[in-house]
Amino acid sequence: MPVADSGPAGRADGPARPPAPVADSGPAAGVNGPARPPAPVADSGPAGSADGPAPTGRGGLSSAAAAPAPERRSLQLALVAVVVAVGLAVTGAGRPWATVSANVELPGLGSARLGAAEVTGNDLLPFGGLALLGLVLLVGVAVTRGHGRWAVGLALLALGGALAVGAVVGGNRVRAEAAERAELGLLEGVPGGTGLQVATPRTGPVLVVAGGLLLALAGLEALRRGPRWPALGEAFRAPPDRVQPVADPGEPPWEGD
Repeated sequence: MPVADSGPAGRADGPARPPAPVADSGPAAGVNGPARPPAPVADSGPAGSADGPAPTGRGGLSSAAAAPAPERRSLQLALVAVVVAVGLAVTGAGRPWATVSANVELPGLGSARLGAAEVTGNDLLPFGGLALLGLVLLVGVAVTRGHGRWAVGLALLALGGALAVGAVVGGNRVRAEAAERAELGLLEGVPGGTGLQVATPRTGPVLVVAGGLLLALAGLEALRRGPRWPALGEAFRAPPDRVQPVADPGEPPWEGD
């Protein structure tokens, strides 16, 4: 028995009903009518909010974060100056301040070099040991408070002045001192009573003078602002007015800054 053709997707008892037309409500339209446009958001400026500027990112600082206090910065600069000054003075004291060489004249052959020796700054005065006292005075900054730091400032000023003056005086008389030691046979490798040549490089004395001046400047700063300096541990902490980063509630506690 033949079966009537019901068309595409038809049933046996008759043709299928065409689908009901759907009204075009425009893009992103709802069933009850067109969707409402999004409410305008007030522009609060870049990364702004109603209560004020937001932090500049995770762990960042806002524009309200203040710079370090003058006393805190003064203490930091003084400590760095002392460390650098000690390094300069110790390095300069160990360099040769005079180089002595002995020459002898050989008939028909010219001059021949018999030996050479160096005279360092520490051979004249214990500049290196004096400079290391600056590190001891750093401990004095840590253990003193208030007006007690005036004593540390005076000690730094005296130590720096002694190094600078001693380096200038020693640099001026090192040539005569080296020649005298060589003539007396006190310099190993240089025979006495021979023709001597003395060279005086200036790098060592200049480094010691620079270290002494830095120590003196650190002492003057301690005299000027030492009583208002914070404790040594507080000098390298974050300022108290720094804005703390906003914690992400979805972030595990072991992650982050």
